[in-house]
Amino acid sequence: MAEAADLTSQVASQTLDAVAREIMASLNEARVALEAFVEQGDNNSLLQRCRSELAQVQGVLRVMEVHGAALLAEEMHAVCVYLESTLEVRKNQAEALDALVRATVQLPGYLDRVLAGGRDMALVLLPLLNDMRAVRGSPLLSEGTLLSLNLRSDQQAAPQLPDGGEEHLTVVQWARKLRARFQMGLIGWIRGERVDHHLESIATVATRFEKIATTQALFQLWWVVGALIEALRERGVEGGVSVKRLLGLADREIRRLYEQGEALYAQHPPVELLNNLLYYIARATSGGPRVTAVRNSFRLGELLPVDENIEQERENLSAPSIKLMQTVAAAIREDLAKVKDVLDIYVRRGGAAPDELGPQIELLRKIGDTLGVLGLGEQRARVQAEITRLEALVASNDRPSESALVDIAAALIQVEDRLDDELIGMILPRARVAGEVAVDVDFQHVQSAVLRECVVNLARVKEYISQNVGGTLDATGFDNWLDLMQGMQAGLLMLGKSRAVQDIERVTGHLKTVMQQGGPGLAPQALDRLADAIVSIEY
Repeated sequence: MAEAADLTSQVASQTLDAVAREIMASLNEARVALEAFVEQGDNNSLLQRCRSELAQVQGVLRVMEVHGAALLAEEMHAVCVYLESTLEVRKNQAEALDALVRATVQLPGYLDRVLAGGRDMALVLLPLLNDMRAVRGSPLLSEGTLLSLNLRSDQQAAPQLPDGGEEHLTVVQWARKLRARFQMGLIGWIRGERVDHHLESIATVATRFEKIATTQALFQLWWVVGALIEALRERGVEGGVSVKRLLGLADREIRRLYEQGEALYAQHPPVELLNNLLYYIARATSGGPRVTAVRNSFRLGELLPVDENIEQERENLSAPSIKLMQTVAAAIREDLAKVKDVLDIYVRRGGAAPDELGPQIELLRKIGDTLGVLGLGEQRARVQAEITRLEALVASNDRPSESALVDIAAALIQVEDRLDDELIGMILPRARVAGEVAVDVDFQHVQSAVLRECVVNLARVKEYISQNVGGTLDATGFDNWLDLMQGMQAGLLMLGKSRAVQDIERVTGHLKTVMQQGGPGLAPQALDRLADAIVSIEY
């Protein structure tokens, strides 16, 4: 049996290696096609070839349940589709191609690490995933649910009086005046012209807002923006598409400030923008005074441990803290609760137009993205299935039945119930999480070998039954089938599978009637039920 287990393990390993080689070959074909497209920007067939290869890779990775790599392949495929749809206008083409080329380099390395036994955690790939989403204008994966970091700082707003030579302006007046300078600095930095000079201009604007802010919401945003600029100037954060987009959103906040006034602005603080900014500061490799102060004040180190070396940092991200996992689980549960509450209210008041349920589809998509980037592919698939059902209900324009909505809510409850166990189980051994006794690995190998032998024996018994029913069974078959059944019974008894042992005994009793010279001794209906029982045991 040990030899059989070793052989099976060897075959499984060889199969995995063969599949991995095919994936790498497809990725290489995609990379070659993409590089050729960079040189021949009008040749759409090259882009189609790249997209086709990525679609195959994505499908295989999903079957292999390497969810992080599958998510990256899915985003790469989406960027290819975006490039094809914008081929004439070439919108964001340079940024999209840059992100796609980097992904073709990083995906094989990530896949190698996972196949070698590393943890499959797409948080390692998050910056690249966000860059590919940013070029398409899709929501960043670090928004909202994914990393609901600590948004309460112990650093308070402390407005300073202007110096002797400075103008006495209101916050709104400052916002109107500073926005032009911020935009000039941002555009110059994005274009790569006099990078340090333009980053200094943006930093000056951030410092000014810090000094004039009278509300915590305004102060926190620009204090954190200032820390991000410091990290960019010290080369601690890569100025990718995602970071550029976040600073562009900061520009919109300036406009909102002077349109609404500081008091009204503070009532609706930019929570998601702040959350994203904190994520990039948490993973910055520089340790300047502003970055350090923000990390300490928001206690980012408790959620995302930071290492000075970027590769070590990515490894840290692939094994985040229990506190982060608990925070993420709580945030996902909160979003799931919102969807369930809407469904509940809809059912209680008798329902109305089904398009009222439309906003919940986007929230479920956000939850699905979150589960995917965390490597919970099974739960993501479950949420995506409910998205499809909800979309169909909304598109039908018919009043959804109560049972259909209850089924959707029940599926979401199942996702919710498994969150803590799966998230924390990813970073702690199961025994440490639940206080269980550690699993005996040797016993697992023995159990697998015994069960495989039972399956083989059962297949031979089925063959003997088929031959006997057909009248072709020889004497050897009549002699062997009972030994095979008794061997299975002994093996299952050794493994403590008492229910299976009882089933084997019952089946053996019926087979003694069937396996006689001269054909079956049971009625056709009873014979069918016996066949079902044997297949059930095999399954």
